[in-house]
Amino acid sequence: MNPIVLGVDTGGTFTDFVLWREGRLRLLKLPSTPHAPEQAILEGVRRLLPEPPPQGFTLLQGTTVGTNRILERKGARTAFLTSEGFRDLLFLARQDRQQLYSLKPTPRPCLAERALCAEVPERLAYDGTVLRPLDVSGLNRLIRRWKREGVEAVAVCLLFAYANPAHERALKRLLAPHFAVSLSSEVAPEFREYERASTTFLNAYLTPPMTRYLESLQREARGAGALRVLLSHSAGGLMDLGRACAHPVSTILSGPAAGVMGAWAVGRGVGAHRLLTLDIGGTSTDMALIDREPLRTPLGEIEGMPLRLPRLDVHTIGAGGGSIARLDAVGGLRVGPESAGADPGPAAYGRGEQPTLTDAHLTLGHLLPQTFGFGNVTIDPDLSAKAIEPLARALGLSLQEAAEAILEQARAKMARGLRRISAGRGVSPESCTLIAFGGAGGLHLCALARMLGIRQWIAPPYPGVLSAYGLLWMDCVHEARRTLLTPLPETSTRHLEGALLELRAECEAAMRQMGAPVGGYELHTFADLRYEGQSYELTVPFEPERPMQARRAFEQLHQTRYGFAMPDRPVELATLRVRAVALNPKPAGACWEPPTNYLSDLPATTSLWLGDKATTVPVLSREVLQPDMPIPAPALIVQPDSTLLIEPGWQAYLDSRTGALIGRSL
Repeated sequence: MNPIVLGVDTGGTFTDFVLWREGRLRLLKLPSTPHAPEQAILEGVRRLLPEPPPQGFTLLQGTTVGTNRILERKGARTAFLTSEGFRDLLFLARQDRQQLYSLKPTPRPCLAERALCAEVPERLAYDGTVLRPLDVSGLNRLIRRWKREGVEAVAVCLLFAYANPAHERALKRLLAPHFAVSLSSEVAPEFREYERASTTFLNAYLTPPMTRYLESLQREARGAGALRVLLSHSAGGLMDLGRACAHPVSTILSGPAAGVMGAWAVGRGVGAHRLLTLDIGGTSTDMALIDREPLRTPLGEIEGMPLRLPRLDVHTIGAGGGSIARLDAVGGLRVGPESAGADPGPAAYGRGEQPTLTDAHLTLGHLLPQTFGFGNVTIDPDLSAKAIEPLARALGLSLQEAAEAILEQARAKMARGLRRISAGRGVSPESCTLIAFGGAGGLHLCALARMLGIRQWIAPPYPGVLSAYGLLWMDCVHEARRTLLTPLPETSTRHLEGALLELRAECEAAMRQMGAPVGGYELHTFADLRYEGQSYELTVPFEPERPMQARRAFEQLHQTRYGFAMPDRPVELATLRVRAVALNPKPAGACWEPPTNYLSDLPATTSLWLGDKATTVPVLSREVLQPDMPIPAPALIVQPDSTLLIEPGWQAYLDSRTGALIGRSL
């Protein structure tokens, strides 16, 4: 029996749905309900599955709930417990200065309250040896004080706990009856105490609200006929709700990771293996590099706070369709990072007056009101023009020039981000194919490709819901890791056998919890390597029987990334990683089913502005395009979830295998 799978991507502005059933894909886009995200999800389930299927269905979700809780400072009141002498660990951070020449530099953000930070007498050596036994004599008094002050969660991060978690586990047994407890040895079992402490604190901060949300979602989804609910995590895989509740910090890149996986699937389908992905939504733009496979990193950050956990290497900037255009203190034009979101939204929605990137596109004629948001969202271009007029007067520009300046500002930020993730990693942007998605991706695709010297681009079928589609291409993935800090062996790896067995056992337990049968998953081993004396590592595949092969891969990657290698320098194995992957069925070859409520009475042509002049261009529905059909340039290609603006200088055609539009420079 064919599976029924529903992918749902909850964004800040819209919630996207892709249903895979009987070899066909149906899509839907609804406004998000930020106060209760599950409401939009259940409304989409009711519309796409009005009669719950007898065999049930699987619900896959990419969520921004955890991310928004951090951005809006709406997590649980959280205490921090660490080794004696390190109470201010989260506040001291790395003591680096983000503003190098400022006399009063802004410190790194920290969500902890110093009054709720405490110490416990104990000490471990770097290898896990107990130097001072754990003393819990004062813990009961601390628990009573925290309870009086309304603490819901506790983050425990002891020095060198990644090497010996015994003390942290003893504290958890005493704290767990009273609070939600996050241990650094479970959340981030790696070295570098500040990054480990920050990650553990953010995990504890999210645990109570995310647990309430996920339990509510599971309850409602099961009532609607869902057999399983899985969430995407930052490393580009799926996890069960139990792990999501215990490790909610792993969901911070949930939606963007799904978009990267969807772009990877489309790129493989058309034979493009080096991709720059561009996901432009209502609030932000997410970018990533795919070089045969998506790049991963063990370290990231959110709002200036580091995250030490496996994740896809996604770069995010505050520039989306809802990004607000304004004048700064000296009269310069700025776009974002502030966003109008779903409510009040762009000025065209009629609920706000601040001009946004979407309003600039409407003023220039790049969007047709009757096709916006599946034809379900009413917008008024006149309101957009009215909102931009004050900016135009202040800048001494015409209305169209001001709208074009807004686009140029946003595109400059996007181009810098794309260069950072490509050229900044030793990969020329010109060697990549640019794939754009999200509701606004197609409006900037040609312009950004031109700015970066990229000769080929891809517009996926239904790019506005590609993150939801990407969920259908994700596998169940769990990564176990452990810091070792040992010289890379040239021959025998016997001293690594104990660590490998522990990591494999953790992966096997995680796969069983997700329902994968014994032997129904693959195990892959990686190592974080560095030259002796270096501060940061590169991750490469690692076969215990062939350690020197890992060294060669490391030096080749080091040469690409930094422009040099040191073959005579000793190499250190910092962290060992084992990744388990349970393969899920994929919707390869599934046909897209156009929405039945989509408007068909499109104008044959429309007038819009390209650069500094108005021009009349043909309007084509994406549904009518055929592989052998010539596609004019310039042109406006419209579909329910997105609009593609093809600028002059490009030759576009429809790929018969994937339904993607491919453009090549003339």
